[in-house]
Amino acid sequence: MTVLALFLAMVGSADFVRYGAKDSDLGRRRLAIAVAAVVAFLGFWGLGRPAHDVWLPAVGLAIVALWAFADRIPWRSGDRVAFGGVVATVFALLAFGQHLEVSDGWLQSWYSGLVIDNLADVPFDRFALAVGCLFILQNTANLIVRLVLNGAGPGVMASAKTLKGGRILGPLERTFIFAMALSGQFAAIGAVIAAKGILRFPEISRADDDGNIAEYVLVGSFVSWVLALLFIPLF
Repeated sequence: MTVLALFLAMVGSADFVRYGAKDSDLGRRRLAIAVAAVVAFLGFWGLGRPAHDVWLPAVGLAIVALWAFADRIPWRSGDRVAFGGVVATVFALLAFGQHLEVSDGWLQSWYSGLVIDNLADVPFDRFALAVGCLFILQNTANLIVRLVLNGAGPGVMASAKTLKGGRILGPLERTFIFAMALSGQFAAIGAVIAAKGILRFPEISRADDDGNIAEYVLVGSFVSWVLALLFIPLF
């Protein structure tokens, strides 16, 4: 799980940097890859991975680079190909990560030395996975939601201009749902979903755009919620 957590942190940290970059802004994308490389190095070192496993962060960094330049890929649906690479990497790490050599680095030692009662019974690999998920639930999840909405049609994506707060509300909502699911507070998740319905209902009811705004809210919300709960079965 720690290698998967590291990959998620690499993708998430890169998207923190490159989120909102224009097509012509190659500098932001290169900086995003550099940040992911730093995260990969620190994680590989901190986890105490053996030298012969250096190919793992190298492959991960190649996938991050593909994802960072997803909308610059010249062929049609290149962004979906890049997203498919990220998904395939996650599945590969889930399938084969458990067969990797167990390591013990300074990150594990630091975690063991924490005096936090609520973390006393939480294994390090689960803690690391939670941190990786928090990285991915911010700007990366926003990009995935946008990718799905783009597939729903130009009219749906155009509705984003008439709604307010989505880019900020989405990460907050996903983080809260993820935290509540980890702690088993499913009633709180229902309250968040109900609150969002109340918040968005006036904007949807006033819209006169052939249902594009309603589709934007519903599709975007469902994808966002799925992403927030996607890794919960691993805990």
